[in-house]
Amino acid sequence: KLSVLKSRLDQREKELDEATANSDRLAKSLAVTDQEAALVEPMVKKGLMARTEQIRVEREQTDLHGQLTLAGETIKKTQAAITEAQLQVNELGLQLQQEALSDLTQALADLSVVDETIRGATDKVARTDIRSPVDGIVNTLDVNTLGAFVQPGAVVAGIVPTSETLLVEARVSPRDVAFIQPNQEALIKVTAYDFSIFGGIEGKVSNITADSLVDQKTGEPYYQVRVATEKSTLTRNGKTYSIIPGMICSVDIKTGRKTILNYLLKPINKARQEAMSER
Repeated sequence: KLSVLKSRLDQREKELDEATANSDRLAKSLAVTDQEAALVEPMVKKGLMARTEQIRVEREQTDLHGQLTLAGETIKKTQAAITEAQLQVNELGLQLQQEALSDLTQALADLSVVDETIRGATDKVARTDIRSPVDGIVNTLDVNTLGAFVQPGAVVAGIVPTSETLLVEARVSPRDVAFIQPNQEALIKVTAYDFSIFGGIEGKVSNITADSLVDQKTGEPYYQVRVATEKSTLTRNGKTYSIIPGMICSVDIKTGRKTILNYLLKPINKARQEAMSER
Protein backbone atom coordinates (compact mmCIF):
# COMPACT_ATOMS: atom_id res chain seq x y z
CA LYS A 1 0.00 0.00 0.00
CA LEU A 2 2.86 2.38 0.71
CA SER A 3 4.20 1.91 -2.80
CA VAL A 4 0.75 2.79 -4.23
CA LEU A 5 0.65 6.00 -2.20
CA LYS A 6 4.16 6.95 -3.28
CA SER A 7 3.26 6.27 -6.91
CA ARG A 8 0.20 8.48 -6.54
CA LEU A 9 2.35 11.21 -4.96
CA ASP A 10 4.80 11.03 -7.85
CA GLN A 11 1.89 11.36 -10.32
CA ARG A 12 0.58 14.45 -8.51
CA GLU A 13 4.04 16.04 -8.59
CA LYS A 14 4.24 15.44 -12.35
CA GLU A 15 0.80 17.02 -12.77
CA LEU A 16 1.98 20.04 -10.77
CA ASP A 17 5.03 20.40 -13.00
CA GLU A 18 2.81 20.26 -16.11
CA ALA A 19 0.31 22.76 -14.65
CA THR A 20 3.09 25.15 -13.68
CA ALA A 21 4.65 24.92 -17.15
CA ASN A 22 1.23 25.55 -18.78
CA SER A 23 0.66 28.56 -16.51
CA ASP A 24 4.04 30.00 -17.46
CA ARG A 25 3.28 29.48 -21.16
CA LEU A 26 -0.12 31.18 -20.86
CA ALA A 27 1.41 34.08 -18.95
CA LYS A 28 3.95 34.64 -21.72
CA SER A 29 1.25 34.41 -24.41
CA LEU A 30 -0.89 36.93 -22.52
CA ALA A 31 2.05 39.33 -22.26
CA VAL A 32 2.55 39.15 -26.03
CA THR A 33 -1.19 39.64 -26.65
CA ASP A 34 -1.22 42.69 -24.35
CA GLN A 35 1.62 44.21 -26.37
CA GLU A 36 -0.26 43.46 -29.58
CA ALA A 37 -3.41 45.13 -28.20
CA ALA A 38 -1.42 48.23 -27.27
CA LEU A 39 -0.25 48.54 -30.87
CA VAL A 40 -3.59 47.77 -32.54
CA GLU A 41 -5.76 50.21 -30.54
CA PRO A 42 -4.15 53.53 -31.79
CA MET A 43 -4.00 52.26 -35.35
CA VAL A 44 -7.74 51.45 -35.28
CA LYS A 45 -8.47 54.95 -33.94
CA LYS A 46 -6.50 56.48 -36.83
CA GLY A 47 -8.34 54.29 -39.30
CA LEU A 48 -5.20 52.51 -40.31
CA MET A 49 -6.53 49.09 -39.16
CA ALA A 50 -9.96 47.49 -39.14
CA ARG A 51 -11.99 47.36 -35.93
CA THR A 52 -12.33 43.58 -36.35
CA GLU A 53 -8.62 43.16 -35.74
CA GLN A 54 -8.93 44.94 -32.39
CA ILE A 55 -11.88 42.71 -31.46
CA ARG A 56 -9.82 39.60 -32.31
CA VAL A 57 -6.97 40.72 -30.07
CA GLU A 58 -9.35 41.56 -27.20
CA ARG A 59 -11.04 38.16 -27.55
CA GLU A 60 -7.65 36.47 -27.41
CA GLN A 61 -6.78 38.45 -24.28
CA THR A 62 -9.98 37.36 -22.58
CA ASP A 63 -9.42 33.74 -23.54
CA LEU A 64 -5.84 33.78 -22.21
CA HIS A 65 -6.98 35.39 -18.94
CA GLY A 66 -9.52 32.60 -18.50
CA GLN A 67 -7.00 29.88 -19.25
CA LEU A 68 -4.46 31.45 -16.91
CA THR A 69 -7.02 31.60 -14.09
CA LEU A 70 -7.96 27.98 -14.69
CA ALA A 71 -4.27 27.01 -14.68
CA GLY A 72 -3.83 28.74 -11.31
CA GLU A 73 -6.78 26.83 -9.86
CA THR A 74 -5.34 23.58 -11.23
CA ILE A 75 -2.01 24.36 -9.56
CA LYS A 76 -3.73 24.99 -6.21
CA LYS A 77 -5.75 21.76 -6.45
CA THR A 78 -2.66 19.79 -7.43
CA GLN A 79 -0.67 21.27 -4.55
CA ALA A 80 -3.47 20.33 -2.14
CA ALA A 81 -3.51 16.81 -3.57
CA ILE A 82 0.25 16.58 -3.13
CA THR A 83 -0.03 17.73 0.50
CA GLU A 84 -2.72 15.13 1.17
CA ALA A 85 -0.73 12.37 -0.55
CA GLN A 86 2.40 13.31 1.38
CA LEU A 87 0.42 13.21 4.63
CA GLN A 88 -0.93 9.76 3.76
CA VAL A 89 2.58 8.53 2.96
CA ASN A 90 3.90 9.88 6.27
CA GLU A 91 1.02 8.41 8.27
CA LEU A 92 1.36 5.02 6.61
CA GLY A 93 5.14 5.11 7.05
CA LEU A 94 4.72 5.87 10.76
CA GLN A 95 2.14 3.10 11.07
CA LEU A 96 4.43 0.61 9.36
CA GLN A 97 7.32 1.73 11.55
CA GLN A 98 5.24 1.22 14.69
CA GLU A 99 4.12 -2.20 13.46
CA ALA A 100 7.73 -3.14 12.67
CA LEU A 101 8.81 -1.97 16.13
CA SER A 102 6.02 -4.00 17.71
CA ASP A 103 7.00 -7.05 15.65
CA LEU A 104 10.64 -6.55 16.64
CA THR A 105 9.71 -6.31 20.32
CA GLN A 106 7.68 -9.51 20.06
CA ALA A 107 10.46 -11.23 18.13
CA LEU A 108 13.00 -10.25 20.80
CA ALA A 109 10.67 -11.56 23.51
CA ASP A 110 10.25 -14.83 21.60
CA LEU A 111 14.00 -15.00 21.08
CA SER A 112 14.56 -14.53 24.81
CA VAL A 113 12.23 -17.46 25.52
CA VAL A 114 14.02 -19.57 22.92
CA ASP A 115 17.42 -18.62 24.37
CA GLU A 116 16.26 -19.62 27.84
CA THR A 117 14.97 -22.91 26.47
CA ILE A 118 18.27 -23.51 24.67
CA ARG A 119 20.25 -22.72 27.83
CA GLY A 120 18.12 -25.17 29.79
CA ALA A 121 18.54 -27.85 27.15
CA THR A 122 22.28 -27.14 26.90
CA ASP A 123 22.58 -27.46 30.66
CA LYS A 124 20.80 -30.81 30.55
CA VAL A 125 23.08 -32.01 27.76
CA ALA A 126 26.15 -30.75 29.64
CA ARG A 127 25.10 -32.71 32.71
CA THR A 128 25.08 -35.90 30.68
CA ASP A 129 28.75 -35.35 29.84
CA ILE A 130 30.72 -36.13 32.99
CA ARG A 131 34.24 -34.72 33.03
CA SER A 132 37.01 -35.48 35.48
CA PRO A 133 38.66 -32.43 37.08
CA VAL A 134 42.07 -34.02 36.40
CA ASP A 135 43.68 -36.12 33.69
CA GLY A 136 44.01 -39.72 34.73
CA ILE A 137 43.00 -43.33 34.38
CA VAL A 138 39.67 -44.78 35.48
CA ASN A 139 40.42 -47.02 38.43
CA THR A 140 36.89 -47.91 39.57
CA LEU A 141 33.53 -47.51 37.88
CA ASP A 142 30.67 -47.17 40.34
CA VAL A 143 27.92 -46.69 37.72
CA ASN A 144 27.92 -49.03 34.73
CA THR A 145 24.23 -49.30 33.83
CA LEU A 146 23.08 -47.45 30.71
CA GLY A 147 20.46 -44.83 31.58
CA ALA A 148 20.96 -45.25 35.33
CA PHE A 149 19.99 -42.34 37.58
CA VAL A 150 22.84 -40.82 39.57
CA GLN A 151 22.12 -39.03 42.83
CA PRO A 152 23.64 -35.55 43.29
CA GLY A 153 27.10 -35.85 44.82
CA ALA A 154 27.32 -39.58 44.17
CA VAL A 155 30.63 -41.11 43.07
CA VAL A 156 30.52 -42.14 39.43
CA ALA A 157 34.08 -43.31 38.94
CA GLY A 158 37.43 -43.33 40.68
CA ILE A 159 40.17 -41.54 38.74
CA VAL A 160 43.86 -42.03 39.35
CA PRO A 161 45.70 -38.88 38.16
CA THR A 162 48.42 -39.24 35.53
CA SER A 163 50.08 -35.87 36.01
CA GLU A 164 53.82 -35.32 36.29
CA THR A 165 53.57 -35.65 40.07
CA LEU A 166 52.66 -39.04 41.49
CA LEU A 167 51.18 -39.58 44.93
CA VAL A 168 52.45 -42.80 46.48
CA GLU A 169 50.66 -44.27 49.50
CA ALA A 170 52.92 -46.14 51.91
CA ARG A 171 52.24 -48.00 55.13
CA VAL A 172 54.47 -47.25 58.11
CA SER A 173 54.64 -49.23 61.34
CA PRO A 174 53.52 -47.35 64.48
CA ARG A 175 56.99 -47.86 65.99
CA ASP A 176 58.57 -45.90 63.10
CA VAL A 177 55.99 -43.17 62.52
CA ALA A 178 57.41 -40.91 65.26
CA PHE A 179 60.49 -40.29 63.14
CA ILE A 180 58.56 -39.31 60.01
CA GLN A 181 57.67 -35.68 59.27
CA PRO A 182 56.29 -33.81 56.26
CA ASN A 183 58.81 -32.69 53.61
CA GLN A 184 61.27 -35.47 54.49
CA GLU A 185 63.05 -36.82 51.45
CA ALA A 186 62.11 -40.27 50.22
CA LEU A 187 63.15 -42.71 47.52
CA ILE A 188 60.44 -44.68 45.71
CA LYS A 189 61.38 -48.03 44.21
CA VAL A 190 58.92 -49.48 41.71
CA THR A 191 58.88 -53.26 41.93
CA ALA A 192 57.99 -53.56 38.24
CA TYR A 193 61.38 -52.02 37.36
CA ASP A 194 64.62 -53.45 38.75
CA PHE A 195 66.04 -50.78 41.05
CA SER A 196 69.62 -51.77 40.23
CA ILE A 197 68.92 -51.08 36.56
CA PHE A 198 66.30 -48.32 36.44
CA GLY A 199 66.90 -46.62 39.77
CA GLY A 200 64.14 -44.96 41.77
CA ILE A 201 62.17 -41.73 41.95
CA GLU A 202 62.88 -38.92 44.38
CA GLY A 203 59.99 -37.64 46.45
CA LYS A 204 58.94 -35.93 49.67
CA VAL A 205 56.51 -36.84 52.43
CA SER A 206 53.36 -34.78 51.91
CA ASN A 207 50.92 -36.19 54.45
CA ILE A 208 50.72 -38.51 57.46
CA THR A 209 47.41 -39.78 58.82
CA ALA A 210 46.54 -38.39 62.23
CA ASP A 211 45.58 -41.80 63.59
CA SER A 212 46.54 -45.37 62.88
CA LEU A 213 44.57 -47.63 60.58
CA VAL A 214 44.08 -51.39 60.71
CA ASP A 215 44.75 -53.85 57.91
CA GLN A 216 41.48 -55.71 57.33
CA LYS A 217 43.29 -58.92 56.40
CA THR A 218 46.12 -59.12 58.93
CA GLY A 219 44.72 -56.95 61.69
CA GLU A 220 48.07 -55.13 61.93
CA PRO A 221 47.95 -51.40 62.72
CA TYR A 222 49.71 -48.93 60.43
CA TYR A 223 49.94 -45.27 59.53
CA GLN A 224 49.32 -44.18 55.96
CA VAL A 225 51.98 -41.87 54.57
CA ARG A 226 51.68 -40.12 51.24
CA VAL A 227 54.78 -39.29 49.26
CA ALA A 228 54.70 -36.84 46.33
CA THR A 229 57.19 -37.51 43.55
CA GLU A 230 59.03 -35.01 41.40
CA LYS A 231 58.33 -36.95 38.20
CA SER A 232 56.15 -39.80 36.99
CA THR A 233 58.56 -41.71 34.75
CA LEU A 234 61.84 -43.61 34.87
CA THR A 235 64.54 -43.07 32.27
CA ARG A 236 67.21 -45.46 31.01
CA ASN A 237 69.44 -45.06 27.95
CA GLY A 238 67.31 -42.17 26.71
CA LYS A 239 64.10 -44.19 26.86
CA THR A 240 61.23 -43.23 29.14
CA TYR A 241 59.29 -45.79 31.15
CA SER A 242 55.89 -44.78 32.49
CA ILE A 243 54.63 -45.52 35.97
CA ILE A 244 50.94 -46.24 35.96
CA PRO A 245 48.47 -46.32 38.85
CA GLY A 246 48.30 -49.61 40.71
CA MET A 247 51.99 -50.46 40.54
CA ILE A 248 53.51 -51.69 43.79
CA CYS A 249 56.31 -49.62 45.29
CA SER A 250 58.59 -49.66 48.29
CA VAL A 251 59.43 -46.36 49.93
CA ASP A 252 62.62 -45.49 51.79
CA ILE A 253 62.10 -42.37 53.92
CA LYS A 254 65.23 -40.57 55.06
CA THR A 255 64.64 -39.86 58.77
CA GLY A 256 68.25 -38.91 59.60
CA ARG A 257 71.93 -39.68 59.09
CA LYS A 258 74.38 -41.99 60.95
CA THR A 259 78.09 -42.54 60.65
CA ILE A 260 79.42 -46.03 60.02
CA LEU A 261 80.96 -46.03 63.51
CA ASN A 262 77.59 -45.24 65.12
CA TYR A 263 75.99 -47.98 63.08
CA LEU A 264 78.64 -50.53 64.17
CA LEU A 265 78.51 -49.48 67.83
CA LYS A 266 74.71 -49.51 68.03
CA PRO A 267 74.45 -53.20 69.22
CA ILE A 268 77.12 -52.60 71.89
CA ASN A 269 75.48 -49.42 73.16
CA LYS A 270 72.10 -51.11 73.22
CA ALA A 271 73.47 -54.08 75.22
CA ARG A 272 75.18 -51.70 77.67
CA GLN A 273 71.97 -49.75 78.28
CA GLU A 274 70.00 -52.94 78.86
CA ALA A 275 72.68 -54.27 81.25
CA MET A 276 72.66 -51.08 83.30
CA SER A 277 68.88 -51.20 83.63
CA GLU A 278 68.86 -54.77 85.04
CA ARG A 279 68.51 -55.33 88.78
